[in-house]
Amino acid sequence: MDKIKVPLFEKTELDNYIDEMIDELRKDVEVYEIIKQTMNPTLKTVRENISKFIAFKEDYDYCRKCPGVDNCRKATPHLQLRLANDDGIIERSFAPCDKILKRIEIDSKYIYADFPEEWKESSLKTLDKTTERNRIIRLFSEIVQGHSYRWVYSRGGHRVGKSFLMATLVNDFIAITKAPAAFINCANRIKEIHDLSFNDKSAFAKKIVELSSLPLLVLDDFGNEYKNDFIRDTIVLPILIERAKNQRLTFFTSDFTIDEIAQLYETSKAGAIRAKQLARLLKEMAEEEFDLSGVSAY
Repeated sequence: MDKIKVPLFEKTELDNYIDEMIDELRKDVEVYEIIKQTMNPTLKTVRENISKFIAFKEDYDYCRKCPGVDNCRKATPHLQLRLANDDGIIERSFAPCDKILKRIEIDSKYIYADFPEEWKESSLKTLDKTTERNRIIRLFSEIVQGHSYRWVYSRGGHRVGKSFLMATLVNDFIAITKAPAAFINCANRIKEIHDLSFNDKSAFAKKIVELSSLPLLVLDDFGNEYKNDFIRDTIVLPILIERAKNQRLTFFTSDFTIDEIAQLYETSKAGAIRAKQLARLLKEMAEEEFDLSGVSAY
């Protein structure tokens, strides 16, 4: 069998190729500075390890244009190539990227996160700002600095970005305080708790205590849950009264005004007084309602 003839590079051709690759590295100011500051290799070292440096640049390019944690399509998702200069020997290693580390930290603090996973990447730095959103953000800033314990009640129609904004606030709250939080969809979670009251009373009691004691609780789509006297008097009011008593942060999104919430919770003649109690509590703790009608969705 004839041996396969492998064409050999002329030395000058290989040198020219390496020179071109080095030029590519130099043109990328960001990558060039990282290499210079973290490794400070000699030109000889770069030439001898050009394939590693180009691989680093390509890996960095992908992460620089990150499509999002959930859309990472790298051969080793969520890992970034690292290079280290050990006395002229360039060593390769991989480490979790900053975004996946942030996601892991956020995931560990979310007791419940009833929203799309990609929302966990949102932050106030990248949020589209509007006048009403800015008012909420200013209040949030006072809250995380410990200057206010007000609740945040945001309302508006569907697809105006209420839930997305609240999820963003929770992300930043976790990043700043390192404290646990929950973002619950009222329709689903309140039904779940209601069912536990019949099927597992111990789990029911634990759930009430859990939601009453979290540093931050978001009640999303408040008012669209199933309502009756039991839900109002045994689930909703006890949780909110306990949270108010202990100045625990509570945020709401709703299609309804607080007065409309009271009307919805007047599920019986006898319950009218308790419904008014609920509305009074919300008004006292929130002080005002933020109307996000007409705000962009994201």
